[in-house]
Amino acid sequence: MAQTRSWVPGAVWGGLACSTALVGGAFAVLSCVFARRVLTPSAPDADVVVWAIEPVQRARNEVTRVWIHGPDAGLPGKYSFIFDEGAGHARLGPVVDRVCDNGVDRVARDVVALDRGELRVGARGRITGWWFTDPRESGGSVERVRFPVDGGESWGWLVRPENPVPGRFAVHVHGRGALPEETLRGLAPVLRAGVTSLVIAYRNDPGAPAGIRGRYGLGLAERYDVDAAIAWLLEQGAQRITLVGWSMGGVTSLLSATRGPHREIVDGLVLDSPGLDWRLILRRQARLAGLPEVAARLGMSMMQHGVVRGAVPRKRGTDLEAMSPEAFADRLDVPVLIHASPGDSFVPWNGSLRLAQLRPDLVRVRKVVGEHVRLWNVDPLGWESETEEFVRSLAAPNVAAR
Repeated sequence: MAQTRSWVPGAVWGGLACSTALVGGAFAVLSCVFARRVLTPSAPDADVVVWAIEPVQRARNEVTRVWIHGPDAGLPGKYSFIFDEGAGHARLGPVVDRVCDNGVDRVARDVVALDRGELRVGARGRITGWWFTDPRESGGSVERVRFPVDGGESWGWLVRPENPVPGRFAVHVHGRGALPEETLRGLAPVLRAGVTSLVIAYRNDPGAPAGIRGRYGLGLAERYDVDAAIAWLLEQGAQRITLVGWSMGGVTSLLSATRGPHREIVDGLVLDSPGLDWRLILRRQARLAGLPEVAARLGMSMMQHGVVRGAVPRKRGTDLEAMSPEAFADRLDVPVLIHASPGDSFVPWNGSLRLAQLRPDLVRVRKVVGEHVRLWNVDPLGWESETEEFVRSLAAPNVAAR
């Protein structure tokens, strides 16, 4: 009887094992890079380019019209164009014209204001929803203050309304990769409600201490700076504090309101495009980066278990489970107004909808059709009206009853 040779299938299986190991190793590297990128601050892209500048006669005035192309150039609404690595800032009105030339879409917007820098053909920058550059534009009196945080001191703008309600304060918290200026759109309606506001910088911002390993905590670490800001406001006479958070600042604010040492004086939250489900967000970001689902899952596991270390004090890993609608719903006991969009391509609004579903007694989602943290820019009057009404509705008995 002929003998069966085993070396042929052995070679095949050995080759498959080697290929599997290589593929697995490649996924591990991709996942590790993805996880580190999520946790590490980086400079924003500058992919919007000025194509042409022209004067336009409007009524009796001549205005400057700028033609631009690049990411978000054609979004509806009014926006800031930050260019020359932040040295330039122009405010651009809605799209007034557009052309498509050899597959490149170019849009025209009128320049509402040029706050700094010089617009020129070829200038590169990015479109943002920031709009305001100075808290004094909100109409309040402004004082730059410093407050102690882990690792040193951070800073903020303390903005007082003309007729402040005694003991009522708000803390405004920006999102990942942004700066305190992002939150200035939210100042005016809060000030009109009589609430003194503190716009804060937090770890990794210019003028504030760096995070552990120079990384983000996706809200878990940044929460400690919000807690520190609240503690400082208590020393200034605060009795009730409303938290206003944008994107990652939204989850940061919710963590402070549900887990922080001063949560008993938080009377409510206003959130814009909040990141309330980090697992969902990271899966979305992996797809946008062209990564397979398995790489996203492995990257999240690396963050969760501390294989890729984050920036949360006294913790090796980044507890993604703590930043979910279910986790927040269990601890939430104050009203929340959420401005969110089904068209948010960066942070899915599903987390906001889920939190409202779990806590309909406390959470209301205001639907706006727009992009991530650009909802004020599409409907500033509606955004401010809803926010002011909500902040005014926060009554002291809601806090005392807890």
